[in-house]
Amino acid sequence: GEKFETELPIPKMDRVPIAPAIKDLSKATIACVTTGGIVPVDNPDRIQSASATRWGRYDVSKLDRLEGGVFKTIHAGFDPAAADADPNVIVPLDALRAYEKEGKIGKLHEYFYSTVGTGTTQGEAARMAKEIIVHLKEANVNAVVLTST
Repeated sequence: GEKFETELPIPKMDRVPIAPAIKDLSKATIACVTTGGIVPVDNPDRIQSASATRWGRYDVSKLDRLEGGVFKTIHAGFDPAAADADPNVIVPLDALRAYEKEGKIGKLHEYFYSTVGTGTTQGEAARMAKEIIVHLKEANVNAVVLTST
C-alpha cells in the first residue's frame, strides 16, 4: 500500500502514575471533585452543560449534605431527576461527613470542585484539572473522591 498521513492524528496519552495508598485515612484531608455538573442552582460560574471549559469551587464547610433546590446538576448527558432531587448521589457530601464524624477520615476539604465531562476534550479536562490541583495542593488535600455520572 501507499504511505499516507492522517488528517486526524490520535493524541499521545498522558500517563499519570498511580498514587501510593494513604496509610492512615483518619489523618487525611479528603476533597470531592466531580464531572457530574453539580452546582448551586443559579450556576454562578456558568459551567456549560456539555463540552465544558469552566469549573466551579463551592464552599461546603458549613454543610452536612447537599440539598436539592439549593444544588442541581447542569450535566446534559444523563437524566438529572435523581441528582436534582439528591445531589449527594453525585457529590457524596453526606457520606463523607459521616466518615469525618466517625473519625474514618481526618477532615473533608471545605470546598468541592465541579465541571461537566460530557463532550469535554482531553485538552480542556487536563487544563481544568491543573487549575483545580493548585487549590488542592494549597489546602494540603491528601486524596480526592472523583465522581462522574
